[in-house]
Amino acid sequence: MAGSVIHLDENAGPPSTHGLVVGVGKYPHLDGGEAPVADSDGMRQLSSPPLSARAFARWLLAEYHDPQRPLGSVSLLLSEEQPAPFVNPRTGTAHEVEVATIDNILAAVTQWYDRGDSHVDNRLVFYFCGHGISQGDDMALLAADIFADPHNPLNGALDFAGLMNGLKRCKASQQVFFLDACRSNSDVLIEASGTRFAGRTPLGAGARPLDLPRRFHIPYYATLSGDQSHARPGQVSLFTEALLKSLAGAASDDPEGDWRVNTAHLLEAIDHFMHQPCFAGMVAGVQVPAVGELPVFVLHQLAGPPVVPVYVGCDPAQDNAEAEFVCLEGGRERLRRTPNDIDDTDPESEWAIELSFGDYDFQARLGERDVRTKTITVRPVFRRVHLVKS
Repeated sequence: MAGSVIHLDENAGPPSTHGLVVGVGKYPHLDGGEAPVADSDGMRQLSSPPLSARAFARWLLAEYHDPQRPLGSVSLLLSEEQPAPFVNPRTGTAHEVEVATIDNILAAVTQWYDRGDSHVDNRLVFYFCGHGISQGDDMALLAADIFADPHNPLNGALDFAGLMNGLKRCKASQQVFFLDACRSNSDVLIEASGTRFAGRTPLGAGARPLDLPRRFHIPYYATLSGDQSHARPGQVSLFTEALLKSLAGAASDDPEGDWRVNTAHLLEAIDHFMHQPCFAGMVAGVQVPAVGELPVFVLHQLAGPPVVPVYVGCDPAQDNAEAEFVCLEGGRERLRRTPNDIDDTDPESEWAIELSFGDYDFQARLGERDVRTKTITVRPVFRRVHLVKS
């Protein structure tokens, strides 16, 4: 396989699913890089995007499942401080990963477009994690070589609106985008480049041909327009971790006897995680995920029971600072939180755990005479257990 492609299954479909994953953390021309420019709009190096992009690519290859649209291909581009091969979990093959420069991204986009253009029922999945800037409806996704062109910095960026417009002519009728990037305003960059220029795209805009079925496209944004997204140094980003946890089960439902993730439930589950202090910490409720349009269709089918977040706590909450919590399944202990496990920084916080779909018994023990119990069925999106003294 050549170029950015790390997985290609010629026997998948048609129809099939084709992924393009980009993670940009090393920016040579931003603060902390080898050749920083004088004014980089306050942007610096990032450690989270390459880790996040690798995690999403692994999910596509190891977990993604849609019998109607099996995985046909995955392309991956990264810019990271210490480049390393990517090991395809399906094949065990190690691949050298192309650097996420704008030219490499544009080349990968055209190849990805062509693979999607092979059948009207194909699905395209696009993921980007790195620096992003916005102005109004325009969003620029910054490639590794942003600011390499001193005359026009945004020649090193991908115009996201232009990308979506150019994909109107692609036969693939389902197109899903995950944008794990800031949408902060940056008049300096976008206005300095002239009117309506937010980067490059290899795809010409045009109306969708009348002989093609309607296009269902959904851009999932890590944050609201004008806001910042948050990452944790050296870890997968908050939005991507919320996305992956949602795809593992929190976003699923079983109306037809199997567990499926549809596009609406996915937004609901991501939003849930981003509002939980035990998950998002100090930025809980600050970074609000959003979508553009939201047509509803099944995106992923789980291979087994869903994994669901469960929050166990006493009523009143002040008792959490002393309680020992126990989770039992079928009379057998599954998990326990002892007083030694209480978070000293927030002792009244709930006990946050993850459990598979099923029936569980929960206990809060605050001495021999104060044992509170409750039985619930754990199912998506989440379950909150309130243990009240009888």
